[in-house]
Amino acid sequence: MLEWWNNLSLVSQIFTAMAVPATVVMIIQALLLLLGIGGGDGDVDVDDISDIDAEASEGLSLISVRGIVAFFSVGGWAGLVCDTGELPVVISVLIATAAGLAAMIGVALLFKSIMKLQTSGNIVIQNAVGKTATVYIPIPPRKEGRGKVTVLVQNRFVELEAMTEDERCLETNETVTICAVADTGTVIVCGANKTDDKKDIQKGVSKWVY
Repeated sequence: MLEWWNNLSLVSQIFTAMAVPATVVMIIQALLLLLGIGGGDGDVDVDDISDIDAEASEGLSLISVRGIVAFFSVGGWAGLVCDTGELPVVISVLIATAAGLAAMIGVALLFKSIMKLQTSGNIVIQNAVGKTATVYIPIPPRKEGRGKVTVLVQNRFVELEAMTEDERCLETNETVTICAVADTGTVIVCGANKTDDKKDIQKGVSKWVY
């Protein structure tokens, strides 16, 4: 190994010093990703996606740890191959740079696609507002506790925690209307006798106007 290293030119040694550590880091990152370490929660049924998150997912982030690692790994190996092939140093550096940038862009595009798939697989709870739901677990009156409802959102039947401002308990199998979002994963519902009331909904909390 030492003899091989000593036989390399200075340029090849530089490219190797870039490529080997970056490749090791890339392999570790891939293993951690396969093990699910550092990733998002894959079993979340409801995800309150903010405007900031939505805007970020539309962009293409080239400057990231994965992108930089890919740049040095692919660029280093490409440069090493070119230099050992006795190409001029300038040409080797240009090819290595181009290969590294291509790898960086490829990684950015890959993870942008992954983020879009994750986002499309989540339920945006705000889409449930205004929909008719069925009580699954009884909901105590006057927001004194939480029950659960089932509702069709984004072509999927989901189960959501629910509270009500009604004066009576909403019983199992009762049809209700989702009128607001209380917090991530929890909605405010009203019984059939409240569906025609006027509502003033601000910041996810319903306020009835009698």
